[in-house]
Parts: sequence; C-alpha cells; structure tokens
Amino acid sequence: MLVSVLTPCLENPQALAATLASILTQCLPPHTQAELIVLDGSSTPHCRREAERQRQALQQRRWRLAVIGRPARGIYDALNAALRQSTGRWLQVLPAGDRYADPHSLQRLLAHAGRLQAQRGATPAAVFGQAWVEASRGRLRWLTPDPRVGSIQAWLQRMVPCHQAVLFAGSWARAHPYPETSRIYGDRPVMRAALAASGPEAYLPLPVCRYRLDGLSSGLPDRQALRQRLADPALAAGGRRAERIKAWLRLVLPAAAYPQLMRLRAAWLGWRC
Repeated sequence: MLVSVLTPCLENPQALAATLASILTQCLPPHTQAELIVLDGSSTPHCRREAERQRQALQQRRWRLAVIGRPARGIYDALNAALRQSTGRWLQVLPAGDRYADPHSLQRLLAHAGRLQAQRGATPAAVFGQAWVEASRGRLRWLTPDPRVGSIQAWLQRMVPCHQAVLFAGSWARAHPYPETSRIYGDRPVMRAALAASGPEAYLPLPVCRYRLDGLSSGLPDRQALRQRLADPALAAGGRRAERIKAWLRLVLPAAAYPQLMRLRAAWLGWRC
C-alpha cells in the first residue's frame, strides 16, 4: 500500500462528499494501491452512507475504503485510531471539507518524498507543500508558505505548515501518535517534530491542498473559545500570545476583516523570510 489518507468527519456529509470527490480526481502512480480511512464520529448514518456511496468509484481508482465508526472523543483520538489501522508507506490527513489543489497534488508530494529518500538513502519523516487557504465567505484566498519565502527554515521558526499539506512517512507517523489530551492543536507538535527530523529540503514549493479558514483553530475567538484554546496543552507559548492578540482583535475588527489580515500576515512573512 503506497499511501493512506485519513479523513475524519462529524455530521458533515456534504463536506465529506467534496473531499471524496477531490480524492477521486487524484492521479496515482501506475501499479500502486492507496487506502482511504474515513473516521466517522457522527451519531447519524449520513456520513457513512456518503462514503459507502463512493466505494465502487474509489475501488475503480485503486483506492481501498475503510469506514471506522468512533464516538466523538476528539479529532486526535480518531486520527490515532486510523493510524493504528493504516498500512501505507506514506500517510496524509485530509479532513472532510478540505480538498487537493489539483489532480496531481498527491502525486507531486509522493514524487518529492521519493526523490528526497533517494538522495539521502533514508526515508524523511515528512515532506510538505503549499496550501491554498480559502476564506469561508467570498473568493479571498492565499498561499502559505507565501511563494516569496527565501528561507523555509526561517519561515518554520515562525509558522507551521497546513496539516493537510504534510505527507508523513507511515512508519514515523505510527510511531509518533497525536497527543490525545489536545482538542485543537495536537497536530502542531507532531508536524514540528517530523519536519525537524526532515530538514528544509522537505519543502515542495507547489500548492498541494485547499484549506477552509473556518475550523476550530482558525477565526477570532470569543471569551469561551479563548479559554478552550489557552487550555490546550499542545499550544506553545508563542501560540498563546497569538491567541490573546486574536481575541483582542475580535473586539476592534469586523469579522470580515480577519481573512484579509491573515492574507497580509502570510505575505509579510513571505517577504520577511
């Protein structure tokens, strides 16, 4: 099995349908198999039905589908359950609602990982590309890392990649599960550890995924959301400062201005690094 894609979902069959449609467009290398593991934390059958509806189409495209029903105990608990079941040499997380940038996104990541492995004579813990970040309203979008980034090492000191843009070595990922005590930011320490072990050559300066800016960790927090974020044990000190700044911005900025601010921040970091 060449690659395993993990797709958590929770009462969002329409979002899952968009992700499945994107997966079906991917061009796999010849004579290879892939597996899609859908983690369904829903109390209703709609997400499972949507996944089963696409089973035959996935099989025709050389994807093996597994649907795991799991009580909603948090995204990282679900991902760890999928990690234990996964068999791919490479592994990617693509939650319901997120999509690939184009039909060759996964192929590009796999080819980049293979080149790096051949150059080093050893498997990198992870490689990553760019993400199209899309505002939930309107047509605003931007790339992260910004294409102008000159030193990805300097960029990584300030930012982490989009989780969906990272391709992990399957054996590394299974040996480094997500912290289940985290509810929101558990992907960050895992990504940092993987990329610290892989070096700046892990970066592929091409878009590989599309991420909607409306998740738990994005947006401007109200008081309750701020408490939840600050209580997350996976949030580092710099992240805590950023969340407090975002809570203050919520008081002085209209909600529609926040995506514009994030786009400007991405552009500034591209120029700065």
